[in-house]
Amino acid sequence: MYNRVQMLWSSSLELNESTEWHSHEVFELVFCSSGSGLLMVEDKRIDLCQNRLVLVVPDTLHRFLFENDQSAHLKIVCITSQDQAIYLSPVQVAMLENLRSRGCAFSDGSSGIPMLRELTRVIPEGTVVGDRREVLTVWGIVSLLLASQADAYEEISLKSPRTRHGDRMEAVCVWLNEHLSEEMNLDEMASKFALSRSLLTRSFRQHTGTSIVEYVNARRLEKAAVLLTSTADENILHAAIESGFSNLSHFHRRFKAAYGLTPAEFRRNFSN
Repeated sequence: MYNRVQMLWSSSLELNESTEWHSHEVFELVFCSSGSGLLMVEDKRIDLCQNRLVLVVPDTLHRFLFENDQSAHLKIVCITSQDQAIYLSPVQVAMLENLRSRGCAFSDGSSGIPMLRELTRVIPEGTVVGDRREVLTVWGIVSLLLASQADAYEEISLKSPRTRHGDRMEAVCVWLNEHLSEEMNLDEMASKFALSRSLLTRSFRQHTGTSIVEYVNARRLEKAAVLLTSTADENILHAAIESGFSNLSHFHRRFKAAYGLTPAEFRRNFSN
C-alpha cells in the first residue's frame, strides 16, 4: 500500500479585474482556456487567448490586466523547486532552471497535444493529498503540458547570462528534438557542430544540466506521451518506434516510471 503524499497546488478561476504587481517563489504555469486580457511580465506584454500556456519564472514581477469587457478562464499550477526535483525529468528540471536565469516563456498552443483544456481539468484543485500512483499521474500530466508545448514556447528574456557555446547548444537541442527516432552517435554529432566529443558532452551538460543521453530519453518519452494522447487508436508499438524506442519492454518500464501509468493506461485516460 502506498503512503499518502501531498500533491502540487493548483487553482481554476475566472478573472475580470486587474491585479496588483506580485511575484512568487515558485514556477507558475498559467493556462488560459478561453477569454482575453493581458499578462504583464515586468515590462513585457503577453496576450491572454484560448489555449495559451505561459510559464512565469520565480521572483518575477507580473500582473493580470483586463479592460471593462474582458475576462479570462485560467488554470494556474504552482511548481516548487522541491517538487520539480522529485517529480519532473532531469531534462525538464534543467529547462526550468535555464529559464529561471533567463526569463519566462509562453506558447500559443498551436502545436503539441489537442486536449490541453481536458488535461488541465484532471489536475485537482488546491493542495490535494493522494497515493503515490495518483501523484505520479498528476505530475505526468504537468510534465506532458510542459513537453507538449516545449517546441512552441517563445522565450521572453528578462535576463541573459549565457554559458560558453550556449547558442550552439541550443542548436544541438533543436537538432536532437528533430531526430529523436534516430540512433544517436556522439562522434557524428560532435563533427556536425564542429566540436570535439568531450567538449560537446561537457558543454551540453553545462547548458542543460543533464547529459545528451538523459535528454534524448526524456524527450522520447515526452514525444510518445503526446502521440498516445492524439488519438485513442494510436498503436503503442508505433508510438514507441516513432519516439525512438526499439525495445518495447524497455519503453514500458521507462514510460511507467515517468508518468505513473503504463502506455495503455495513459492512452485510455487521456486520449482524445
